[in-house]
Amino acid sequence: MNTSDSNMNLEYNGHCAFAVSTGKTDVKGGAHFLTRNGKTFSFSNPVAKLLFKLLPNRVAKADQVWHNKNT
Repeated sequence: MNTSDSNMNLEYNGHCAFAVSTGKTDVKGGAHFLTRNGKTFSFSNPVAKLLFKLLPNRVAKADQVWHNKNT
């Protein structure tokens, strides 16, 4: 995936989805992506992507952190 083509479609403005799910909203995503239910998530490294996939409720946690950050 070319990030220049998809920046507008990345969740959390392209920040690392795993980091966001842990409360860190300042970590930029990188060249690692995951698409679930029509949403594309970016990750700073492959370990973050793996943990996001394996640990429960990561999307809900990230959504909550991102919402709270932007309110």
